[in-house]
Amino acid sequence: MKAYVKKKLSIALKKMIERLGWEVFPSIPAHHYVPKFYGKSASKQSDIRTLAVFGDVATKVIQDKHTYLYYDRLFTIYQSLQNFASLAHVDSINTAELGVYRGGGSYFIASVSEKMGLSVNHYCFDTFEGHSAEDVNGYLEPSQKPGSFDNTNYEDVKEYLRDFLNISIYKGRFQDTCNNLNDKMFSFVHLDMDIYNPTAFALDYFTDRMVRGGVILLDDYGFFSCPGIEKAVTEFMSKNASKYFGIPLLTGQFILIRL
Repeated sequence: MKAYVKKKLSIALKKMIERLGWEVFPSIPAHHYVPKFYGKSASKQSDIRTLAVFGDVATKVIQDKHTYLYYDRLFTIYQSLQNFASLAHVDSINTAELGVYRGGGSYFIASVSEKMGLSVNHYCFDTFEGHSAEDVNGYLEPSQKPGSFDNTNYEDVKEYLRDFLNISIYKGRFQDTCNNLNDKMFSFVHLDMDIYNPTAFALDYFTDRMVRGGVILLDDYGFFSCPGIEKAVTEFMSKNASKYFGIPLLTGQFILIRL
């Protein structure tokens, strides 16, 4: 009888809450709720957190709070890194991340590459002081401010990445530090700078510095808070459609593949 009454009260409470325009969901550990356009088939998919190589490293950088990337966007990086196995013409693998923040993304790239048995030289670029006032366009990107993402530190990131021997870290605007790359060719580049100016510069810089089949992965493409990224990608594709194939993702990322 008690169970019956409890259930009736629960149904009544749910209906009352729904009249207020709210929805009620059961609380499930390690789950959050997303817009309905994602569909209802998530329960049919395997849990990517249980995947060898990916799961442990992704969980570490997330729990370390050294990145804003979550499992979904980290998984896109993981899939891009797997692409290297098909690049038989690549003698040595160079990767880069622009917009390193606190080092979690670069830790993930270096660690996953290592666990895959790949010999990778990884290059990290960040101001380590947040957005440069020189790069922020207040009209185009009103939600982005000079100094945003300044809760990082070059020495702290260097310490966080200390276990990886083939990592180089450069402090400053990429426009001012890119000369450290000389004539290197790249298999994977992750652009996570949130704003137009450095992103547009980086896309132009890497246009002819990617190996055939190489991937440039942009973060924040689909985010209304970062309209400069979509602008930079649109301009890039208008000039390089014969060189690159582009795919926008539901994660808010955009993949560019060198043809």
